Amino acid sequence: MEKKLFIMLLFFGPTWLAVGQSLYRTTEGHIVMVAEIDDEKIIAESHKLFLVLDYNTKEISGRLNIKTMNTGIGYLNEQINNVADEESLISFTGMIPAEDFISQPHLPISFSWPLKVIVGSRTFEVILSGNLKHFNGGEAIACRLSATGDVDTNEIGLKSILPEIGKTLKIQFTQVILRKNEL
Repeated sequence: MEKKLFIMLLFFGPTWLAVGQSLYRTTEGHIVMVAEIDDEKIIAESHKLFLVLDYNTKEISGRLNIKTMNTGIGYLNEQINNVADEESLISFTGMIPAEDFISQPHLPISFSWPLKVIVGSRTFEVILSGNLKHFNGGEAIACRLSATGDVDTNEIGLKSILPEIGKTLKIQFTQVILRKNEL
């Protein structure tokens, strides 16, 4: 009897796990931030954006350690790396306001995307312009989520780290989201 139960679990277990998949996550999301410092455009990027999508609720939460940002400019990278640990972690959460982009092909979807952002002890909201574009990538069926928007450098705390930075930080990220496996 135990052998039969074990064989059934081996056979049906993976099916249950595939249907039960409810989260997509990545630790290697790409984000670009652009600001002006002393009237010169500076681009910083990181490939360490952590994102989690709950397929059931369409909630995305994310984290970024600002110390993973690279400007290609030594003194700026040093200033960023000297940020206190409690101020270096940026986290955000928001819902994707699209009905069903996960289980079926769709036309591009554009939307305003309100996000709750937490940096250190500060909490504020930003609204990004989001876009979901369906594509077939061979075996994988996926959507590309992209978002752009502006953040006030005082609000996010960058003005205290880099006093010479301009008022606006432009944010852009793109992430491929694999579709939920369904049998």
